Formats: sequence, C-alpha cells, structure tokens
Amino acid sequence: MAVATAKRELVAAKGAEVEKEELAVEELQAALLERLEAAYEEAKASWRPEIAAPTNWWDIMAIGPFSAPFDLGFPKPNPIVRVGQSVVIVTVLFLNPVGPPLPSPMQIIGGALLPYRIMYDTTNVTTVSHDGALSGTVNGNLAPAPFILNAITLTPNSPGLYEVNLRAQILTAMSTTMVPFAGYASRIDSIHASIFGPSGLAVRFEQPVRFDAYV
Repeated sequence: MAVATAKRELVAAKGAEVEKEELAVEELQAALLERLEAAYEEAKASWRPEIAAPTNWWDIMAIGPFSAPFDLGFPKPNPIVRVGQSVVIVTVLFLNPVGPPLPSPMQIIGGALLPYRIMYDTTNVTTVSHDGALSGTVNGNLAPAPFILNAITLTPNSPGLYEVNLRAQILTAMSTTMVPFAGYASRIDSIHASIFGPSGLAVRFEQPVRFDAYV
C-alpha cells in the first residue's frame, strides 16, 4: 500500500514538473510574441511606400536557443548546456502584411489557411553525425495573423557542438491554385524594428542555430 502511494506521488510530481516546463515554454513564447509585435508596430510606423522593395510573401526566422531558466528579455545565443538539459528554439513564420499592391500576401495566404511544414535537422558537428532523435517536423495551418510561433524543445543525450537547420514549406492545397513556397530560417540575435521591412526580413544571419552540450 505504501509502495503504491509512493508511486502515485512520484508520478504526480513528475507530471507537475512536465506541466511547469510546458508553462515556462508558453510564457517564453508569449514574451517573444509581445516583443515581435512591438517591433513590428514600430517598423510599420517607419515604412515609406516610395522606398518599398519587391514584396516577399513570407519568411521564417529562428529565435534562440534558450535554456532554462529562460531569459524572457533577450535570447541566449549559442548556450552551453549539460547533456540531458533541454534547449528551446522558437520558430516564427512571418506573413508579410504589406503591399503594394493590395491585397497583401498576408490577406492572400492567410485567408487560404494553407498547411505548412517546418522541418528541423540536427547535426552533432563534433562527431559529424546526424542526430535523428533531435530532428523532426512541425505541421500546422496558416492563420490570418502576422506571426505564427512554434517552440521546439531539444534534449541532447551526447556531448558535442550541435547545429540545427530549419526549413519550411507552405504546401499547395488541393482545392487552390497556390504554388508551394519553401525557405530556411535565419537566426535572429535580438528582436527590434530593423528586422522587419516591406520585403520581409531586413536583417539576416545566414547561419544555423547552435548549442554545445557537455558532460
């Protein structure tokens, strides 16, 4: 009886720990979304139609990686973590709400509610080997909103320097004539108005997300 009670308490404690971790990730996403929206509003206020570049339909960026305890004010670039410690990478699909001409890409793509797919491929560059356990796919549907955030949690089980590349596709729906779009994520070190512009991301860091795990 005592053993059964102890097991129940252990399971409950583990469940509470997982729930707490999930809540922390949700808080991280909410904090990032708030910063993105503030930077986006600032960028919109400074845009000038006469200098608008050709419009990009959409873009994808990666913010982080983060490691607990999360710093909600600024991403931690290239963190050093222990083997078994989780890191979180937040992907952001950005639908361009700006013309010209109207309707905007956000109105066209967002209104179609097309499915998207984000693929993340992780390599241990120390051993020069692909890590299938830290790779995968996120699926969803576009919504009529500027930002779609997804949090990816990775827990390395072996030491080494890890490199994460993120690729995204907006898939063609069978009932539409929309063509498929594809791209890969640029890592953003900080969130400010200069990363947005009429052409999508104005500032790019053409590099994968990296973190180092040690024992």
